[in-house]
Amino acid sequence: MEETKKMKRNLFLAIAVAAVMLATTVAQAADVTFSGQFRPRFNIDEDHSSQTSPQEFFDTRVRLNADAKINANTSVFLQFQSTGTWGANDADNNGTRVSVGGGGDEANDVLNDVGFHQAFLTLKNFGGHAVDAKIGRQEIVIDGHRLFGHTGWTQGAQASDAIRLTHSAGNHTLNYTYLLANEADSTTTSANSDASAHVLYAQTQGVMGGTLSGIFVAMNDSSGNAGSADTEEWYTIGARQKGKMAGLDYRVEFYHQFGDAGVIAGTCACGITGAVTGTGDSVDRDAQMFGVRVGKTFANVQGKPSITLWYDQLSGQDDDDAAGGEFGQFNTLYDTGHKFYGFQDFYLANNGANTGFYGLIDFAIKTKITPKEGWTAKADLHMFSTQTDISGSDADTVVAADATLAAAQVEDLGQELDLTLVHKYDANTKISFGYSHYWTTQTFAQVNANSGAAVSVNNSDGSDWFYAQVDTKF
Repeated sequence: MEETKKMKRNLFLAIAVAAVMLATTVAQAADVTFSGQFRPRFNIDEDHSSQTSPQEFFDTRVRLNADAKINANTSVFLQFQSTGTWGANDADNNGTRVSVGGGGDEANDVLNDVGFHQAFLTLKNFGGHAVDAKIGRQEIVIDGHRLFGHTGWTQGAQASDAIRLTHSAGNHTLNYTYLLANEADSTTTSANSDASAHVLYAQTQGVMGGTLSGIFVAMNDSSGNAGSADTEEWYTIGARQKGKMAGLDYRVEFYHQFGDAGVIAGTCACGITGAVTGTGDSVDRDAQMFGVRVGKTFANVQGKPSITLWYDQLSGQDDDDAAGGEFGQFNTLYDTGHKFYGFQDFYLANNGANTGFYGLIDFAIKTKITPKEGWTAKADLHMFSTQTDISGSDADTVVAADATLAAAQVEDLGQELDLTLVHKYDANTKISFGYSHYWTTQTFAQVNANSGAAVSVNNSDGSDWFYAQVDTKF
């Protein structure tokens, strides 16, 4: 009997070894490589509302990647992702969780929150031309996340269902992207809630010490038109120049938006002449965004300190817009706002709702130093204000139509200080610490509804946020 058990154990061991060897052989034949990420983060968040309590929580991102090079022209990339908050069940965590199967005082033994974050096919020399095609769910990043980014700071991040065609030769790149953001056609009526974008992008290197790029975006959006097949068609066109000259790093960019304003014109309480609630084309867009950055790194000084001056301006709604039947708030599309408008993320709404549709001016001073090898310290100071002059006669009509403003206010939205310390623990792991404080104003309290608090005069407390994060990639 004992001999029989030993033979069975040896047989099972042989089968296991053979299975591992077979899997390794198949992976080698298909040229499959695996990688991944584990990123837990501890947060302490005290928002700007005097009616809420501080929150302390852990959240985590886990990724496993499989990159299969099938042949010289074809590859498939699969990225599994799980995100969740420690100890939270499904109802507590908006559909993402670490475990489910019971409450906090019960056994949690079911894990079912793993899904595809990215899954796309890449075809090189598509159709026999010097074009690469990427088809499927993917992260879309264009020009440093300005209008299209992956919002990588959030544990879930941003991915889109898209088709991308890219041609690169010499010092130029041409790209076309079709992005389907929402698919919800009605099977019983003519109504639909589809939303899609067509993006044309061109880049040329070697211009003024850097790279010149241009972008054109056509949006087709019916997602806000309940019970109607009306499609909002609006457009964004602009250019960006980034480079290095005379020892200075710089970036200059400008974008203009035109076309239908969409249903937001009838729901924003902006006093727009001719706005009709529920339709997508009763009001036109006329909005702009301008940004400039100039920085200097002192490479020959200990710690290699750097300082950057930063200015962003997103246009907002004023009386001229309202009287002319136009919507003047710039829409930042699919940007990674966390990278640009302060780490506490009070201005992430792409339609401008977090400033009451009065636009945004962000003047910032950013510094960085490497005090010792493997350590980087950063300090950013943002000074925010509305782009619309809501304290003077430029917005009397708009302010009067805005129920959230008690009366005309100053443009000052407050200041934010972001401190970051990053330690490169080893080749695969970074440990980060961050602290942010926001000094609010009365205007901020009355127009900003972010951070889980409704628009209210109680939103005038200073807010604090601290995090500690470990990011391991393998």
